[in-house]
Amino acid sequence: MTFVLTVLVGMVVVPLALYFTNVAATPVAAPNVTTSSSARASGVTSPSPSATTSPAHSPSPSPSK
Repeated sequence: MTFVLTVLVGMVVVPLALYFTNVAATPVAAPNVTTSSSARASGVTSPSPSATTSPAHSPSPSPSK
């Protein structure tokens, strides 16, 4: 019997609480933040590949004595 009364009271109290909470609520002020994660939006640039395709010159190892 207690459970039934608790459910009935909850069916009245919960909607009333939600109604009165939303009546006095003010709009939430959200900050103006850009959420884009692209490289252009964040100012980060990737290096472009060089036009030359010649292999890098590596010195030959000197013979050890």
